[in-house]
This record gives sequence, C-alpha cells and structure tokens, in this order.
Amino acid sequence: MKAFFSALALVCGTSAAMAQATAEPQFKISCQHKNWSGNKESEQFCETRDLTMDAAAGQVFVVDGGTNGGITVHGWAGPNVRVRAKVQSWGRTEAEAQSRVQSVRIATANNTLRASTTANDERYSVSYEIFVPRQTALSLKTLNGGISLDNLRADVKFYAVNGGVALADLGGQVTGQTVNGGLTIALTGRQWEGKGLDVETTNGGIRWQLPRDYSAQLFTSTDMGNLRTSLPITKSGFMHKEIAASLGKGGAPVKAVTTNGGIDIEQQGD
Repeated sequence: MKAFFSALALVCGTSAAMAQATAEPQFKISCQHKNWSGNKESEQFCETRDLTMDAAAGQVFVVDGGTNGGITVHGWAGPNVRVRAKVQSWGRTEAEAQSRVQSVRIATANNTLRASTTANDERYSVSYEIFVPRQTALSLKTLNGGISLDNLRADVKFYAVNGGVALADLGGQVTGQTVNGGLTIALTGRQWEGKGLDVETTNGGIRWQLPRDYSAQLFTSTDMGNLRTSLPITKSGFMHKEIAASLGKGGAPVKAVTTNGGIDIEQQGD
C-alpha cells in the first residue's frame, strides 16, 4: 500500500511539474491603454487577436513589425508559438477607425508574421507579444516601434528605426541595431551562454545591468556622450569613450556601442 501511494505521489508530482512547465502564457498586451490620439483624428478603435503557430524547427521565425507597432518576444517552455496581435486605428469617427482595423489581416505564411491591409492608408498600428520556444531563431524588424526580448537562447537578429530595444536574460548569438532609440541590456547568471552579443544604436543611450561576478569580454563605447561606471575606462578622447574589459573569468564577447548617447553600467550583487 505504501508503495502504491508513493508511486501515485510520483505520478502526480511529475504531472504537476509537466503542467507547470507548459502553463499557458500570460499575455500583458491589451487594449486597455491605446497608443494613438491627438488633433482632429482623436477617435480610436482597438482589438486583440490571438494566434497559435507550429514552431518550425531549424527555421528562422521572421516578424515584420510594419510601419507602426512594436514587438515583444518571450522565450517559454511550450512547444509552439503563441501570438497576441494588438490592432488599432484612429480617425474622425470610431466607425471609421473600426473599419480600418477590420481591414487588417495577420498572415503567418512561410514562418513569417506580417500584417497587411486593404485600406488605402496606414493610419493603423499592429503590436505583437509573442511566446516562442527558447531556442527559436528570430529575425525582427520595426519602423516606428520598440523591440523587447527576454528569456531566449537562440540566434537573434533585429533592426529598429524609431524605437528603443530592451534585452534581458538572453543567450545564443544576438545581433542588432536601432537608429533612434536606447538600448537596455540586463545580463543574468554568471556568463553568456552562446556566441555573444553585438548591438548598437545611433541616437540613443545604453544602460547595462550585469551581476558583479559576471564573466565576459565586455566592450562598450560612445562617440558623443558620458560614460558612468565603476569599471576602468580603457580609452577616452575629446568625446569618444570606451571600455574593453575581461570580466571575471572572461568568456563570450558582449558588445554594445552608441554614436550619440551616454552609457550607464550598473553592477548588481555583492
């Protein structure tokens, strides 16, 4: 009898652990706060759409943010890709805005997430919150919108024109650029797992957050900005400042540079 209950407890414990590992993702994006307002076209309409896609093993998952809208991607333990698209528009009347939203189509062909419309203008935005298996390779692009990535261990490439980029708890090989926007980089654990990080911004600051015992080859620089850190500055010119440091036991390169912006490095922990 004891053996039976022990086996039952083991099965229940295993089932609970599996259920916890694949718990449904909790989306945060919603229509509670609309992004667009102002001038004569102040009436708005917003809706969210949920999609599920198969994770295509060995393929790059492409997300095209279109003209207006940001992209947030979380790594998770589930086997597939979960998407919530927030579609909104603005116009002289709510009916006009609603009609424009209803004309927007979300396509997922060829492992690519992209919105399109039959309307004759682009007075709409589509923002995405996406959960993917952590090892999913990604290619992301936005025009007017930020990019946020967390909990991933994959090859990731991104490009943003007008929008900030937030990177947290990442690994793999991450490369990317934003033209007009800052970079926030939160490193976790003891070292970078993968080939490294190589990101840049043209017009924006960089904020690093890293554990005090982190091991990496750190490089960061600015051409036109201040650099605040307790680490020794390797090179300082008229405006240019840079740090090239082997942290802890060394390891993968983690690099972030800016042309016009300051840099703040915050080391956390004892």
